[in-house]
This record gives sequence, C-alpha cells and structure tokens, in this order.
Amino acid sequence: MATQGKAVADATAGSDRIEILDALRGFALLGILIANLPVFTGWYMMPPDRQAAMAGPGAALLYDQLIKFFVDGKFYTIFSLLFGIGFTLQLDRLEKRGAAGIAVFRRRMLVLLAIGFVHMCFVWQGDILTLYAALGLLLPLFRPWKERSLLILSVVLLALPLVLVPLCAWAGIDLGHWLEEIGLQIVQAVGGPLLGSPIDYMESRDWSAFAAWQLSGLPFRIEHLLVTWRIPKVLGIMLLGMVLGRRLIAGTLLTDRKLLLRALVFGLLIGIPASLVFALDPKVYQEHWSSVLGTVPLALAYAAGFVLAWPKAKGVLGVMAPVGRMALTNYLTHTLLGVLMLGVFFGIAGKLGPLETTLVALPIIVFQIVFSRWWLARHDQGPMERLWRWGTYGSVKTR
Repeated sequence: MATQGKAVADATAGSDRIEILDALRGFALLGILIANLPVFTGWYMMPPDRQAAMAGPGAALLYDQLIKFFVDGKFYTIFSLLFGIGFTLQLDRLEKRGAAGIAVFRRRMLVLLAIGFVHMCFVWQGDILTLYAALGLLLPLFRPWKERSLLILSVVLLALPLVLVPLCAWAGIDLGHWLEEIGLQIVQAVGGPLLGSPIDYMESRDWSAFAAWQLSGLPFRIEHLLVTWRIPKVLGIMLLGMVLGRRLIAGTLLTDRKLLLRALVFGLLIGIPASLVFALDPKVYQEHWSSVLGTVPLALAYAAGFVLAWPKAKGVLGVMAPVGRMALTNYLTHTLLGVLMLGVFFGIAGKLGPLETTLVALPIIVFQIVFSRWWLARHDQGPMERLWRWGTYGSVKTR
C-alpha cells in the first residue's frame, strides 16, 4: 500500500494516468450500463401487468428488487466521486505546469456542457453529462474551503432530501411534474403524435414519434433531476471527491487502510439495511429516505472494497482501466446502442425480459474492453476525449 501511495503521489505531479482511478471509473461505467439497460430496452417503461406477462410476476419483481438493491444510484455516485477527485487532480497538474488551472477547467466544463446538451436533446434523455458539467462549473468556488467545511457541506447536501421531501409533500410543493406539460407541448410543436406512454414512443416505427421523443427530452430530464433530488446529491458527492483528491495528491489516501476499512464496514452496515428497505418497496424511488440513507454508503463501500482489493486483484480489476480511461467515449457508446434499440432502428425496445436485458451488458462490456485496449495502444486518448481536449485547448495536445 505504501508503494502504491507513493506511485500515485508521483503520478499526480506529472501527466501520468492513475491506473486505479481509471479502473474504478471503468467499474462504475459497467454499473451505469447495467442501471441504464432496463431503460434502453423499455423494461422500466412497461406497465406492471405487461412486465409480469413477459417474465412472470415473481421474476419481474425480483429483477427490480435486485437492481434497486445492488445498482440503483450506486454507480453514478462512484462516478460523481471520481469527478470531484479528478477536478482536484487536474487543477493541481495544470498549476504545476504554470497553466491557468481554473480558466482551463471552466473551458473543459463548457465544452462538456455543450456535448451533454446535444446528447440530451438528440440522443439520450437520461444524459448525465449536462448535470456534471453544470455542477463542475461551481466546483472552483469551493476550492479555497478547508476539508472540514467541504465535508460538512457534503453531508448537508446529501441529507437535504430527508428534510425537504416530507416538507414539500406537506406543503403541496410540486418540484418538477409541471415540466411534463412543457414536454408534451414540445411534442405537439414539432408535429409529433401524443402517444399513451413512453414505451409507445420507444416501440413506434414512426419517425415523427422518434423526433418528438428526442426533442422533448430536456424538460422531462430536468423534472427527473428535481423530483429525485439528484442535483444536491451529485454536488455533495463531488465535494467529498474534492477532499479525497487532496489526500490523493498528498499520497495519504490509498495508504490509509484504516479509513478504507471504515468506509467498507460502515458503508455496508448502513447501506445494506437501508437499501433493503428501498428494494423491497416497489412504490418508492431515489428521493425516499431509504435510498437517501442507503445509496451513498453502499457506493462508498463498493469503492473502498475495490481499492482494498486492488493490490492483489490488479490483474483482474485492471482490465477495466482502458474502459475508464475512455469513459466519455464509452458512456456515449452505451447511449448510442440504447437508441439503436428503438422501434425506428432495430426494434428491440419492449421485447426483452429481465434476463435478456441483463445479458445484453456482457457483449457490450467485452467489446468495450477489447476496443478500448486496441484504441489506446494506437492513440493517447479516446475519440470523444480527443474532441473534448480539442474544444478546450484548440488542439489535441495540452498546453
């Protein structure tokens, strides 16, 4: 562990990649894929009676419970954590090279915001890049803060739904459902048909329905972010990542086995029972107290377990490093494949049950491991990462 910590500290001083972070990012990307596949295939859009008819009531319920317990929210939490760590590392590296770190980072976020906005409006309504970029623009404001202050604000943001969700319910405050009406107005404005449910749009072979589905995505996405309280949660996790990034630069994070074991043990002790409550109630979603209390601790336990296992399992876990190094390219590839499942393309949406939906992940991730290794053996970064760098610097080489 000490040798590993020194290697990481040395890497942060130069331009070297930190392999364990790339591997953890690839691991998180795999989980995000598994979480998104039931949406890509239309499973989550089907009414319960149709799900039961396709898979059997027991299998349909079990699948949803397993996803909610093991997957839901956990992996984008790890991704958000890595985003905060990455912010701290990037500024440290840029400033050591004499670059204007904050200015460069803001340009990076603006380019990512543009990529995310186009992605959300024309490819995938469930885009996360736009939110990451928007919140990323806020991170420099917190850079002068001390670790203790960052940790306190992080906890407050993560706990906010525990107070505000029941308060909004009591006061009759509607955070985002009014945006559905705006989305429907967009559908009509672009000449799209008003179909009965999202699965009808996904299965439709009518290109006007496809266009309406894509172009109306923005208000529906904002609604989802508001009603699930995703915005304060992601920001809170990013702030925690900033704290961990500082310790990583100092070379004390990966060598702190005591801290990692605490994150693992307490994450499991808190995360398992709360996530179990969340999984067993089919009527609750991420804004529910069980998800608020269970998701982040269990995600931190996953991450801590990954880091603790790394020294002895690097040969296995390290296969995800190339995937994580090309995270933007691979994430966008996931959503492109999801769009190809729609009725106007290959017509897969609405035809796969839980087992088939899960198995779809296997060839995708195998392909991405192989492709990422092949590509990075010939190039220093992924194709979308190259575009992102070009948009930031006006060149594919950093200054």
